[in-house]
Amino acid sequence: MYEQTIFNVLTILAIVTSPLVAVSVQRKLDEGRAGRQRKLAIFRSLMTSRASGLSPTHVEALNSIDVEFDASHAEQKKVIHKWKEYLDHLNQPVPDSHSENDAKVWIEKKGELLAELLLEMGRCLGFSFDKVTIKRSSYYPRAFGEFEFEATALRKAALEIFAGKRPLSVRVTNGVDSATG
Repeated sequence: MYEQTIFNVLTILAIVTSPLVAVSVQRKLDEGRAGRQRKLAIFRSLMTSRASGLSPTHVEALNSIDVEFDASHAEQKKVIHKWKEYLDHLNQPVPDSHSENDAKVWIEKKGELLAELLLEMGRCLGFSFDKVTIKRSSYYPRAFGEFEFEATALRKAALEIFAGKRPLSVRVTNGVDSATG
């Protein structure tokens, strides 16, 4: 009789708690999947924008690494370490333009560190890219580079004019096109 009562109590307890356990397990699985999806979104953004490091998408993805990758997991800790190395380099000023070789070395190291970060992130997420693929197989139209260069040159020139460091040439005409009239 006593054994039957214990069995009945345990049965009722199992019936009552099993849905709660199932919901808890499902929630943990969903959280894990959602975390992986966020990590994949960061990786995807960085891979698709790796040729244009100034794009807002690229910068936002880089700044999301600390939020989504967890240093308490060994593989994710490697990603964070590579991110910190890359960030440290990005926070060093680019050498002056009159030191062209130094600037070139800085840019090459930037590309190398980004490739290492993406390689480690890819490994962590189950991808098997090689460094050459990451560094060399992205498309960035030449016109985009020219546009960025021209926009930078225009901003610098405008700032120099506004700061009084560069004169602004003005030519006054009488409004008649000299070619026709």
